[in-house]
Amino acid sequence: MTVVGSEAGTSRAGVWLGAAVAALGWVLSALVVARGGGYAVVMSHLSVVLPLAAVGTLTALASSRVGRPSATALTWLLAALAFGFFWNVLIYWLRFGGETWGLLIPLARPTGLDFRDGLYEPARAFTTATSGWPPLTLLLGKPFTLVGFSTAHAVEVVLLAAAAAAAVVLSAVLAAQVTRGPALEAVPGGSRPGDPAIGGTGAPAIGLVAGLWLFTSVGFLYEMERGNIDLFALLFALLAVWLMLRLPRSPWWPALALAVAINLKLYPGVLLVLLLWRYRRRAVLPALVTNAVLLLIAGPANVVHTIEGQVAVEGVAEAYWWGNHSAAALATVLRGLSVAWPSWVFWPLLIVPVLLWLATLALLVRRGWSARRAVLAAAACVPVMSVAPGISHDYKLVICVLPVAVLAAALSALQGRGSLTWALLFGLAAWAFVALARASLVVAPSLQASKYLMIVLLQVLLLAVVLLMENGPVDETPGRGPAGTAPPGPAEEGTT
Repeated sequence: MTVVGSEAGTSRAGVWLGAAVAALGWVLSALVVARGGGYAVVMSHLSVVLPLAAVGTLTALASSRVGRPSATALTWLLAALAFGFFWNVLIYWLRFGGETWGLLIPLARPTGLDFRDGLYEPARAFTTATSGWPPLTLLLGKPFTLVGFSTAHAVEVVLLAAAAAAAVVLSAVLAAQVTRGPALEAVPGGSRPGDPAIGGTGAPAIGLVAGLWLFTSVGFLYEMERGNIDLFALLFALLAVWLMLRLPRSPWWPALALAVAINLKLYPGVLLVLLLWRYRRRAVLPALVTNAVLLLIAGPANVVHTIEGQVAVEGVAEAYWWGNHSAAALATVLRGLSVAWPSWVFWPLLIVPVLLWLATLALLVRRGWSARRAVLAAAACVPVMSVAPGISHDYKLVICVLPVAVLAAALSALQGRGSLTWALLFGLAAWAFVALARASLVVAPSLQASKYLMIVLLQVLLLAVVLLMENGPVDETPGRGPAGTAPPGPAEEGTT
């Protein structure tokens, strides 16, 4: 009876938390509508407070029905994403019709500007002097030059959509590892593999959440409009992580897939940490060889052009706006809003996410390699890819599909008894998912338009998940010390 009473009490605490947040959001929404000020003003203000009301309501509902197969965490996350799509896109479409895209996305002319300037024209001239993109993109762009620019961009959009679908599948397959393994047995109130509460936490259910988030996000629409290639790099990065789980003894194929990702966009290089953790010293030669070959594949002159281009673009002050979610961009936005912000504000904005990343990796690595820990580590690497480079425009948000999938899986695995902690995690995750999918242009050019804080919130949530799931003893299995000194065999926990 004591246990039952305790479970009911923690469940009620989650309900009350959600209800309090919902009440605040609905009251503020009513005040915004009552105040008026015109469609643009009302919608701009509601875009902040109405999601608060919706997320609070869903958190209360999820906490009140937690643990029932018909109402898993994924069900309520889908409801949050459906609300986000309505509010981010449909609410504007109902009023503006085809003009909505110009309201949500900073349209450029011609459509596919990044594709033209970063892939198509440089490939035709076979030089990165005008793009600054890695030399491998010249080979990627060469087949597109066989047709006209408009046709080539249309083909690229189809390929980007296919890459997005494949990225969702891989993200879901990887995230499903989070729901497996003995660590869940140590989670207070957490679900066990096979529990009814976990019900739909297989890859298809997780993929539904991840896919709905990605394909309804403004970041995805922005990527299509610009014709950038973040989705291609993401696909190869995810493939590299998947191969690390599938091939415990061969570092060459994972290293090659990761090298392709790095030589399409430089930021997946953060995942080299994962490659070294998996294979230790045996990863060094494959990583060096594959990256060197792909870097030099278009000749040393293009390597120099790439370096010069990257240095030049990182210093373009005009690129540091609120639709760029890097630490450098937010520092510029803050100083533009008020001169009271010090000139060194950039450094804490950069150091905080780096420290969160290092702390998450440290907690995982010291417990030894497993499929679940590898996926959590890979997800923790993604936010750093966004905030550390100076240029991270909002189309780059598509790479967040992996953290979204992992957090969705973790929330379902931890669902159990619906504690206050779970309700807080659920509410913050749902809020982040909706905010990250939102257009920056529909709110004033200010702090609320920047996605930096939401990306850091993803880091905090992932760290919290790691603390909850990895609270057991450090793995001291022979041959698998705290640092994972030797890669385990195919029978390791959670390997796909």
